[in-house]
Amino acid sequence: MAAEPGRLIGKGRAADVFDVGSNRVLRRYRDSIPAVIAAEMVAKEAVVMGYVRAHGYPTPEVFDAAGGDLVMELLDGVTMLADLQSHPWRVDRHADSMVDLHRRLVAVPIGELGARGSLVPRAFGPAEAIVHLDFHPDNVMLTSAGPVVFDWTNAVLGPAAADVAYAWVIGATSTLEGPWWLRVIGQRLRNRFVDRFVDGCGRAAAIDLLPAMGAHRLADRHTFPEEAVRVRELVARYA
Repeated sequence: MAAEPGRLIGKGRAADVFDVGSNRVLRRYRDSIPAVIAAEMVAKEAVVMGYVRAHGYPTPEVFDAAGGDLVMELLDGVTMLADLQSHPWRVDRHADSMVDLHRRLVAVPIGELGARGSLVPRAFGPAEAIVHLDFHPDNVMLTSAGPVVFDWTNAVLGPAAADVAYAWVIGATSTLEGPWWLRVIGQRLRNRFVDRFVDGCGRAAAIDLLPAMGAHRLADRHTFPEEAVRVRELVARYA
């Protein structure tokens, strides 16, 4: 077994993150992901991150991308989700921050990314904007320089409201763990956050995309059966 490249600081569904020193992290896909697919995903993510960063959007700097390895800037701070859990009274402030981050992202012109159809795919409708497609508080780091959005693995080009509708689907239907009383409090907090975010970004446009984003969620093999039931109920409610 090959030696780890540094201290393990994070584990995702398909990749591990290591602190490799010099204020850098290495995100490495596991062997369970075919090498060709991992290389394509890393190449796409590096291009998208470099592009939005060049347009002033807050995302980590990329230093190297090769095969299934992506070397990026190490971010200081805590995730927005962790801060919400520790300071629930900040829910409105953080929801407004997410609204601002979304508005800034859809303001980035797709430009040359639109010409890279094979690298950055199009999905869910007209290619109006860059869609993060995993836009939630656990992918936002609160740093000394402000909030920074990371984990662009799923990025596509699509309708501007796609991130809003998908965040709505995730926030309204995902299962919370813990004792029942903590789940009740957590769900109320999450509902307040999601409602404020969706209203701030535009509820009507998000409603139009609920069927497509609901179908996308249902196609995710990580979606639990009880979550799938809630997704169908949410989509049916606004059909």
